[in-house]
Amino acid sequence: MEMEQEKPWVAAGLEEVGLPERVARSDRLFFHAALYSNFARDRAMADALDAALSRPEFERLDVVSLDPVARPPYWDEFRQVLRPDMTASAMQREFSVSASFLDALASRHPHKVRLYVTVALPLAPVLLTGDAVLAGHYAHSTIAAPLGLWLVIPADVAGLLDLAEEGGRPDTLDAVALGAYRYVSDCLAARAVARRLA
Repeated sequence: MEMEQEKPWVAAGLEEVGLPERVARSDRLFFHAALYSNFARDRAMADALDAALSRPEFERLDVVSLDPVARPPYWDEFRQVLRPDMTASAMQREFSVSASFLDALASRHPHKVRLYVTVALPLAPVLLTGDAVLAGHYAHSTIAAPLGLWLVIPADVAGLLDLAEEGGRPDTLDAVALGAYRYVSDCLAARAVARRLA
C-alpha cells in the first residue's frame, strides 16, 4: 500500500514550524531572507545551526541576505516593510547584528557555510531545510515576517536543489514538488546574482 504524501500546510509563525528542530536534523540548508537578526537572538536557533554544521554528514549552508550598504532604489520602502517601527539607524543595527551572527557562524564552520549578499529585491523569506520548504511573506504590517503565516511544503529539498543546480527539467514532479521547486529556483536565482562573502 502506497503511503500518502504529507500535504503542505500553513503555520502561524516560525515557532509553530519547529525551525530549530528541522535545522538541527538537516544535512543541507539554504536560507534566503533579507536579514537574520532574529536568528542571532534565538539561542535555540543558534544551537541548532551549530549542531547541524558540526555533524560530519552535513553538506552545506547557503545564506543569501540583503546588502544594506548598497541601498538599492527600493531600499527605503522595503526597510519599512521589514520593520516599520524602526528608524533607519535602528534598522542598520539589525543588519549589523545579522552580519555579525552570520560571520561568526562562517568562521566556526568555514568549509560548510557560504554567505552571499544581494541587491536583488527579496520576494519572500524562504528557508530550505532537509525535509521542507518554508516560505513566509513580506507585508506592509507592524507584524514582522517571523510572526506571520508560513507555508510549509514537505519535500525532498536536497533532490530539488540537485535538480535545479544541474539544470534538470522539473516536468516529472508532482504538483506539490513543482510548487516547492519554484521556491528552490528562487533561492538559486538569488544566489546567482549575489556577491559571495564567505
